[in-house]
Amino acid sequence: MKIRYGEPLSNKAGLKIGGPAFCWIEPGDVEEILEAISIAEANKKTLIVVGKASNILFKDQGFDGVIINLGDGFGFIEKEGMGVLRVGAAVSLACLIEWCAESGFSGCEFLSGIPASFGGAIFMNAGVRQAKDPGEHNEMKDIIVDVDVLDFADRKTKRLKRDEIGFSYRFSGLGRKCILAARIKLENDKKSAIINRMDSFIKGRRWIQGLGFPSAGSIFKNPEGKDPAGRLIEACGLKGKRIGGAEISTVHANVIVNTGGATSRDVLGLIEFVRSRVRNRFGIELELELEIM
Repeated sequence: MKIRYGEPLSNKAGLKIGGPAFCWIEPGDVEEILEAISIAEANKKTLIVVGKASNILFKDQGFDGVIINLGDGFGFIEKEGMGVLRVGAAVSLACLIEWCAESGFSGCEFLSGIPASFGGAIFMNAGVRQAKDPGEHNEMKDIIVDVDVLDFADRKTKRLKRDEIGFSYRFSGLGRKCILAARIKLENDKKSAIINRMDSFIKGRRWIQGLGFPSAGSIFKNPEGKDPAGRLIEACGLKGKRIGGAEISTVHANVIVNTGGATSRDVLGLIEFVRSRVRNRFGIELELELEIM
């Protein structure tokens, strides 16, 4: 088990912002996760679990707690028959999608281009709008059979069926639990057809490559039944608005980028400015998709 005290979080987060963590732990199995819980309790510190931390804003002063980032022991992909795979929480979505394409399994192509771990994607119920019907989404919950977790409350491992999990838009209800692995149900298909679908989803996210600066992806959730958050922000004329080193991207209005030397205070100030402008113009309260630690 890797344990590092004072680990700089700016090296971890998508925005490249954040002071040190009290303790960063990379457990390789459930017993080591239990050890991490004990370390947090012994030091009377808050305990959280992160994946790739791509959608997290860590504060400038750092995080005075214990952070669990699952290690290689949770990086497995196993076939269980009938199109069912069991996938460890530490597997990156990119690796999962590539493995599935090579093995002829279709159903997770919609996750192409999302910079997250499998466990992180479950926790936030990651997904994308459907091309044919923007009001509908392809989401993690659509392919989940069940999820293995370690419950921090009683320190027991549990297998939760999909209908036992409170999935909703960008939410799973799995707080105070460490996602260990999950089973997903996919379909068999030709590699060429799978790759074509992967490419179409990647093309839809190609704008990310043009950001030019570190980012945390979408800052706000899209309001239900309304225009997407990015369209609302752009309509307020906020593309390029800057506070310190933080800027509303000129490529996509629902993204804040770190143009250099941005602080968490800069980002938080920009978030509140955007919320105020959208509220005043449209009467809509934007809800954060970005996690703030």
